[in-house]
Amino acid sequence: MLRRFFLALAVVIAVSAVGQDFKLHATKYHPGQGGAGWVTASGDRINYDKLKNYQIRWVALSHDMFKQHGFKMGDVIIVESESTPAINGEWVVKDKMGPRLRKRIDFLTPRGDKYNFRNGAVTIRKKNADRAQK
Repeated sequence: MLRRFFLALAVVIAVSAVGQDFKLHATKYHPGQGGAGWVTASGDRINYDKLKNYQIRWVALSHDMFKQHGFKMGDVIIVESESTPAINGEWVVKDKMGPRLRKRIDFLTPRGDKYNFRNGAVTIRKKNADRAQK
């Protein structure tokens, strides 16, 4: 009985992010920088050649996005930013940020990347909730 309750609760939490937009503070990080290794929290190894050619678009989310809003590793998200349009589009959740951070997204970028973060504000939503696909 208790098992069913927790399963139902998990489904509700996972569905809660569907159709919702989230405003997050955006930053970027590079592999090998300050504790960030070459393997993400999802277990995927970063191929630097693909990263520097912008063939992979991976992000890390803060813990609250996983716990409170039901995001999980492998989710495809749609990113919208007025101040940094080069990051607009699809990204894949492959990493998790430190436990103290809230309402944050971290973009995995190569050193010397083309992204110019101005105000750091972005809006994200899960791809399966993308309004254009309805």
